[in-house]
Amino acid sequence: MADFATLEESVEESRPLDVYDFALGSDTYRFTSDESDVTVDGYTYAAEAIRRGNPSQSQESRDDIFEVRVPRDNAFALLYIGVVPGQQATLTIRRLQRDESPVFDTTPVFFKGFVQSVRFPDGGDAVIGAKSIEAMASRIIPRYTYQGQCNHVLYDNDCGVNQDSFKHIGTVTAVSGNTITVSGASGFANGYFNAGYVKPSTLDDFRMVLDHTGDVLTLLLPFPGSLVGIDVSAFAGCDHMIDGHCDTRYNNVIEFGGFAFVPEKNPFETEIV
Repeated sequence: MADFATLEESVEESRPLDVYDFALGSDTYRFTSDESDVTVDGYTYAAEAIRRGNPSQSQESRDDIFEVRVPRDNAFALLYIGVVPGQQATLTIRRLQRDESPVFDTTPVFFKGFVQSVRFPDGGDAVIGAKSIEAMASRIIPRYTYQGQCNHVLYDNDCGVNQDSFKHIGTVTAVSGNTITVSGASGFANGYFNAGYVKPSTLDDFRMVLDHTGDVLTLLLPFPGSLVGIDVSAFAGCDHMIDGHCDTRYNNVIEFGGFAFVPEKNPFETEIV
């Protein structure tokens, strides 16, 4: 019986392989660099002509993009042709030893991060660029900014509003570019869904609503394929103002996450009169 540690340290007997988990919403795409499909933890990883670079370990270059190359017709890469998914995908790579027996008992994580881009160079493979969790976590990003509008994301845990209470389910009757016609949306005042989002019943994906007029919703980006005849859930939007939708639509002033009384005039830029 050969164990992972022994094989990993061996110069002659080490035969490593990688397994890749690309997770996008509730969907996971699993591939292996082995010449045959492999089963790990009850999941089948499809053999694919997939290869990767080596993530940097230095502090200076930890922010570099880690690249994975796959065939242009790879099922995950094809999701990024035309319209990019509304959610960010994650990538987990685990390292195995082919000769470990009786099963792959040890699968250390080699890389874990977020997919940043998918490129399709002319005549070549698809190139998936990712950044590690460490690189993403090291960025200095202000969680809250000193502004009059609420800092919370609508319907998140800090906001606390129940999205199902502000949901409309309708059938898509027409699609034109990034506009969709949803039955019953005209039952709400124009603009009700502005800055909200739409989620089809057949996809684990969503799109932000830029404009709502009657039954027509203008989306930030179109969905891949036609949605005609498919039910979608449209969720109301918010202007993030304490005396706006936070009060009049959601009755949620107690959870307001902004600085509602920031002066409109900046004393460093203009006179206060």
